[in-house]
Order: sequence, then C-alpha cells, then structure tokens
Amino acid sequence: MQTNELVRVELIFSQAVEEDFFDSFRKEKIVFNYTKIDNVTGSGYSNPKLGDAIWPQLNEMMIIYCSKDEAEKIVEVVKNLREHYPAEGIACFLSSAQSR
Repeated sequence: MQTNELVRVELIFSQAVEEDFFDSFRKEKIVFNYTKIDNVTGSGYSNPKLGDAIWPQLNEMMIIYCSKDEAEKIVEVVKNLREHYPAEGIACFLSSAQSR
C-alpha cells in the first residue's frame, strides 16, 4: 500500500483575523484545500472565546493537510499575523499525517 507523507496543520484563531488569514493565503498562493470549523469556543493564552455574555468572541479552526513546504509557508503567515495582532489568539499545531 502506497502512502503519501503529509503535514496536518491545525489553526485556531479569533474570528477577527479570519479575513487576514485568507488574504495572506491568497497572496502566498497556498491553502487551497482545508476544513474550517466556525464558532469554536475555548480558552488558551489570550482572552477566552466562549460566545457568551461575559466572553462574547468566538474562534475559528482550520485543519489543513499539506506538504512540508506548504506547512512552512503557513507557519510564516502565522508568525506575521501574530506580530501584526499580538493581542489576538492565534494557535498553530503541526503533526505528521499519511494519506491512504
């Protein structure tokens, strides 16, 4: 059975920066295939995003399977957006994956 090595990229970010992610992806010509999950709640290293009266904001989540080269470009986009929006929560996780 042939397998193709991939990188799984998980991005969790404030809804406020969603458009900036997609603009950056278009500019870099990356991330054409992804799964996006809207209205994600949670608490990380920034203010909680719970979608309630106390913490009204919400997060988005993207799951991307891509090559190592594309993953490196995504990480650069994340670094740039973190610099531009230091108060917004932007998380990025990479792991190996296989397509079967």
